[in-house]
Amino acid sequence: MKRLAHVLPAWLEPVLEFANTLDVEDAVDELAPGPVALSGWLSARELLAPGTPVSRADFRLALDLRTGLRALALLNNGGPADESATIRMEQALDRLPLVAELSPGGAGLRPYRLAPVRAALGVLVAGYVRSVASGDWSRLRRCPADDCAWAFWDSSAKGARRWCTMRVCGNRAKVRAFAQRKSTGAPNPNKSRAN
Repeated sequence: MKRLAHVLPAWLEPVLEFANTLDVEDAVDELAPGPVALSGWLSARELLAPGTPVSRADFRLALDLRTGLRALALLNNGGPADESATIRMEQALDRLPLVAELSPGGAGLRPYRLAPVRAALGVLVAGYVRSVASGDWSRLRRCPADDCAWAFWDSSAKGARRWCTMRVCGNRAKVRAFAQRKSTGAPNPNKSRAN
C-alpha cells in the first residue's frame, strides 16, 4: 500500500511563511523596511488589524523569533545548532506567553494577555508549539544550501526530504560534489565497481 504524502497543517502555514520572509537566494527581506513592514505582513494574514503600529522592541522580538525558527528548521534538516539563534528565540518566547484553552474541537493554545502585535506573534508561537507537540515540526525544514536557505514543508511519505527542490538545490549539490571529486581524483561513491 502506497503511503500518502503529508500535508502542511493550515495552522502551521503562517509559521512557514514567516520563516520565509527572508529570501536568501533573491536577497529579499520582507521585513527589512522595519516595523511598518511587519505590521503589513501580520495584517495581510489577518493576525493584526491594518495600520496597527509596531514598536521597535516588538520588531526586534519578531526578528529574534524568525531567526530562531529558521535555525530550528535547519537543525531539523541535520544542520548545525546555532546557539545564538536559540538564545534569541528563547528570549522571544519568554515575552510571548501562551495559555491553554478548551474548545468544542479540543484543546489549543492562544496568546496570554498580550498587546495586539505581541498577540499576533503569539499566534505564530502557538503554531510552532502545536507542531512540536504533534510531531509535525520535524517536517518543517530549511534547505541546507547556503545560497538558498529556504524553509520548506517535507511532504514526503518517509519525511526524509533534504532539499527544498531536488531539481535546483539538490542538483547543485550533486554537481559541486562531482566537481570536487573530479578535482581530487576521488572515485564516485554512487558508481558500483566491477570485481
